[in-house]
Amino acid sequence: MTIEPIESYARTGCFSYIYADVAEKGYSDYLKYSSEVKRFGDVEYDERLVELKHLQSVAGLQTIVFSAMCFEAAIFDFASVHLCDDYVKDNLDKLDLLSKWVVVLRFVFGIELRKDEAPYGLLKNLIQARNKLVHAKSESIEPDFEALQRQIKRMEKRDAEYESSVHIAFRALVTMSLYLDLSHTGHYNPLPVYDMFNAPMRRY
Repeated sequence: MTIEPIESYARTGCFSYIYADVAEKGYSDYLKYSSEVKRFGDVEYDERLVELKHLQSVAGLQTIVFSAMCFEAAIFDFASVHLCDDYVKDNLDKLDLLSKWVVVLRFVFGIELRKDEAPYGLLKNLIQARNKLVHAKSESIEPDFEALQRQIKRMEKRDAEYESSVHIAFRALVTMSLYLDLSHTGHYNPLPVYDMFNAPMRRY
């Protein structure tokens, strides 16, 4: 299939920057609520603590899901601009998100998203975290004490992984954007700009 020359960079329905802003707002809220939760120390129950933990969970989910949505929308827009819509729909659209970034960056930027570097690892972890949330499955409470204790330990492990995933999600956006700023030549960065010189009003 022949890739037609680019006639216009103008597109409609480009939501990647909105998704990034929602993710950033979620991460800012997550940090705020996490700080407030820590002030309660070892208190087992408090109505305000329950509310804060709920808001913390909502903000974390917002960070993870919308960070992934930003990556999804950004790479589709970028690939469609440079490789044309028909080519993307016929050849790239069915790829998983990580593969899209690897293939498109090689095609357009001429750079390799290496597996041993931070941008690849962070994006991979973000996708895994997003998938766990999107495909989450409930489980029944164990009936006997020992089984219940094991279940509680699994829940605590999941909570720790979730907290780590929230930080990874927003870090993935920032790291990949900075990586592309340093790597690309002659092409625009499909992600929002996060360096303090060009984007001093951003939160991070």
